[in-house]
Amino acid sequence: MKAAIVRQAGVVEIDDVPRPPLGEGEVLVRIRAAGLNRADVLVRDGRFAEQPPFPIILGVEGAGDVAAVGSAVTNVEVGQRVVLLPMLGCGVCDACRSDVDSRCRELKFLGEHTDGTYAEYLAVPARNAVPAPESLTYVELAASLLAYLTAWHMLVTRGGLQSGETALVVGAGSGVGTAAVQLARALGARVIATTGTDDKRDLLRGIGADEVVNYRQVPEFGAAVRSLTDGRGVDLVHNSAGGATIQESVRALRPGGRLIGMGSHSGPHADIDLYSLYRHEIDFRGAHAGDLREVPDVIAWLAAGKVRPVVDSVFALADVARAHERLVSPDRFGKVVLTID
Repeated sequence: MKAAIVRQAGVVEIDDVPRPPLGEGEVLVRIRAAGLNRADVLVRDGRFAEQPPFPIILGVEGAGDVAAVGSAVTNVEVGQRVVLLPMLGCGVCDACRSDVDSRCRELKFLGEHTDGTYAEYLAVPARNAVPAPESLTYVELAASLLAYLTAWHMLVTRGGLQSGETALVVGAGSGVGTAAVQLARALGARVIATTGTDDKRDLLRGIGADEVVNYRQVPEFGAAVRSLTDGRGVDLVHNSAGGATIQESVRALRPGGRLIGMGSHSGPHADIDLYSLYRHEIDFRGAHAGDLREVPDVIAWLAAGKVRPVVDSVFALADVARAHERLVSPDRFGKVVLTID
């Protein structure tokens, strides 16, 4: 089968590799589309926090058709359209038995710890092959589940966002960011977004943002956000950028507000004025992807069109290098996807 494989740091090549074997509890998926993720570039370059050994096939997100099932599989059938859940739990801990994948201490991801979706075929545990709604294309499916699952986990499960509250989405032009803007709006919240280019202002308003702040023009965006709330501050911050954006996120919050953090694309470390946390009783909560228990709600919202994947661009598997360039471009808005014919 064809696959995009990394054998040495920084080099992705398209090559013929053996089709993966199928275990009794696994599903073999003919991948039709693979969603790109920032982790793909980090793994490619050997800079991932939990860097796997080379060679590895990249790709965290994907969708396709069931090509074969193991003897113990009962949740899907051959020929069925599926979208892949990338989290690989140990399956035996209390968290896994409760479908709370994010708290499994042995949690791994497709394309980060094992071979991923940049390939014609991929074998996954049966629980990771999720029946897909017919209303979405393969490209939309590959761009949807992880982004919306992460946003749901941050806003709903960890953040408890309520209708009538105000949410700030930091770094709103990314795949998770665009998902969070749409989801927060659909939940009935007022949405303020930050982005680094004025070109994205109207795009973000078009998917649900009420106000947009350009953080390159206003690096201390916390004060700008507070002014948009008449000095009160927002109820919740959805932050998938990390690094230098954390302190400004704290400043943007009302007393007693919630900062939900996931991701560190702007840096893995942050200088935080602890007094600003203590004095205003800010609740700082971490988040990590999502859980299997949240998948039915996310799939239902996608199927009903309450939220719709934002696709920036689509490339063929052979153009993976150009796709990676687009992925890290400051002009990107939404998800980059590979098609695998």
